[in-house]
Amino acid sequence: MNQHIEWRLPRSPRSAGRARAYLVGQAREWKLPDDTTETAVLLLSELVTNACRHARVSPGREVWTRCVLRDGVLRIEVSDASDVLPCPRSAAPDDESGRGLALVEALADAWGAYPRECGIGKTVWFEVGAGVTGDGVRVHRGCAALGGVDGVDEPRGGAMTHTTKPTRESRHLEGMRGRRYGEVLLISPTEDGGLKGAVYNTFGLNDCPLDKWNALDGVALAERFQVPMVFLNGPRFWTIDEVTTYAWGDVEKFDGLEARWAADVRIPTEIDVSGATPRKFYVDTTVERDTEYVLDAGKPVYALVGPGGRTYILQAYSHTVDDSQTIDSLSTLGERLELPQGWRFRVHTPDEDMHVRTADNKATVLQDELENTYMLHIP
Repeated sequence: MNQHIEWRLPRSPRSAGRARAYLVGQAREWKLPDDTTETAVLLLSELVTNACRHARVSPGREVWTRCVLRDGVLRIEVSDASDVLPCPRSAAPDDESGRGLALVEALADAWGAYPRECGIGKTVWFEVGAGVTGDGVRVHRGCAALGGVDGVDEPRGGAMTHTTKPTRESRHLEGMRGRRYGEVLLISPTEDGGLKGAVYNTFGLNDCPLDKWNALDGVALAERFQVPMVFLNGPRFWTIDEVTTYAWGDVEKFDGLEARWAADVRIPTEIDVSGATPRKFYVDTTVERDTEYVLDAGKPVYALVGPGGRTYILQAYSHTVDDSQTIDSLSTLGERLELPQGWRFRVHTPDEDMHVRTADNKATVLQDELENTYMLHIP
């Protein structure tokens, strides 16, 4: 059985002690052996100390800790907002620091580091209670040729020779139709001069309270998260009934509003997220996510049908442009849209549940001029 718990800690000298106390209590609840607990507490303390002491990040960022117990293996992950990946270094006998990752490498059965899925910062992880071979030799799957050293921040460079992503179970949510949510997009440049966005979604954490949403300041958030731009996409309302997510990320706080990383999006050059010029609508956009939507039988499905019969299923309507839209008004949405030549709006009620799945971990989406969002359906 998979058990897990998460903590978010301030970047404070006291956080290592708090993390130790939390883990001791959780280990007692999980009935872990004393030697496993002692090793895990020591290594967790080292990683949290590194994250609080050495990660150069903007004020207000937190350190995130996740503990997972699965099949007798305890896995602990510590994430921070610094992109600098760690690497062990040799400490002189009189050095007061620099031994943290050496301890991890010596005592853990496995460990490593990888850039966080949301595109901000990194996660360092270790496992205890597994990875012992028949001859009693511990197997280390550590990192090498990383772009930083323990205790020293450097510009990120180099590549990991071994990257291990955390094993995560799928997440399933129901009762979504008509429910409100918001999206926060952290916009940053790509290597080829384009733009990409890390998409954080409030659904499953809160109902995107309007007072908190309306208080968000994109400029201030961009400064805090050290990105060129933040795009606030909402409030929005689901027009699907269920979703299963196979890839999901960490929770961030945006001025008190919690949202979880849900996807990365490559923003086409035709779309102006700054608002300086009119946006181009009905433009295909690739979103990197792994999801399956379900639209219940007997309930209306709203769709755009483009040239060649390409069908885009409405996944959410928006209040960004027209806050008078409701779930009931969608039946006449086609009359309010200025559809491009060769496009039409369709409403139908399926006799069986309709499944809309991403292909190769990518979804093709577009928006109409009211910023309602549709996903390409590939039967």
